[in-house]
Amino acid sequence: MNPAGGAESLRGVRLDPLGDGRWAKFVSGHPDATIFHHPEWLALIQRQYRYELSAWCVLEASGAIVAGLPVARVDSWLTGRRLVAVPFSDVCSPLIEPREPRAPAALAQLIHAAQREAGIPLEIRGPTAGLQGARVAGRFLQHRLKLAGGEVTELAKPAAMRGVAKARREALLTERTTGVEALEDFYRLHLRTRHRQGVPTQPKRFILSLAELFEREYGFVLLTRHRGRAIAAAVFLTFNRRIVYKYGASDERFLSLRPNNLLFHDAIRWGTEHGMRELDFGRTDRANGGLASFKRGWGSHEEALPYSYLGADPPPAIRRSDRILHAVIRATPRSTGRAIGALLYRHAG
Repeated sequence: MNPAGGAESLRGVRLDPLGDGRWAKFVSGHPDATIFHHPEWLALIQRQYRYELSAWCVLEASGAIVAGLPVARVDSWLTGRRLVAVPFSDVCSPLIEPREPRAPAALAQLIHAAQREAGIPLEIRGPTAGLQGARVAGRFLQHRLKLAGGEVTELAKPAAMRGVAKARREALLTERTTGVEALEDFYRLHLRTRHRQGVPTQPKRFILSLAELFEREYGFVLLTRHRGRAIAAAVFLTFNRRIVYKYGASDERFLSLRPNNLLFHDAIRWGTEHGMRELDFGRTDRANGGLASFKRGWGSHEEALPYSYLGADPPPAIRRSDRILHAVIRATPRSTGRAIGALLYRHAG
């Protein structure tokens, strides 16, 4: 495969992002790479959901990568066949080496050619400047906070800090840990939260498998405790001096104590103390104004998070079947959401 825009020294290829060391080297050296580009994340979702993975790359004459995008193929009897960059990520944009001015056009041509050859739709979760013909959906927002050199109290708005003060008056404490026991605590709260939201729960085996990333120092769990009991928890992923807030959960009976305020305060403080340059609060649905406001309250910058589609229109923000599913999960025991999640998540991606 060599759709590289006629540039003699550039060629397009598909690599194995897990077995070809060039992908790991490219990701490790790129300032915009996130944990979702990393071979460790890709390996985790392959083990858990058996997706076929590839990295669509533009190579220079030496064989080094100058642009690339990891892609998973989802073959589902329920949701159809499609390509996703990448499943269970909030954002995974193409990576382009800025020193090679021809790389953007060459990668765009490669993406078009690979999608046409596959004959199934492609979803790219993030901005794709220069990808002609892509249909763009603007359902989500992204919130990012620059951490370099700032104290939490200098970054956060007064309302956020009042919540921190309330949590401290209630003697709440946070605990940063990487053990499986912490993921068990998180999962217990995750079941409560997803049931309350009417959303299927991720399979427990997937949540516990995050310990594999933690063992390699790619993340941690932060717990907020009240009298020794975990009442709020969050999974943070770390790579490239960036913290990504991936999952959060809490016990609604204790929300008045502001456990999440203390949790994010201490996550930001940990990041500044350990040389992190950014906290990515993850994606937020535009319809969830309360969550977006909470994230802005820490001084984060809000911007649109477009998803791009080739070969199909963007899916609707919410379907009638989604509303029915939400109602069923809320009205039935938590085990229902857990069983539905075990069935659906591989198909959802």
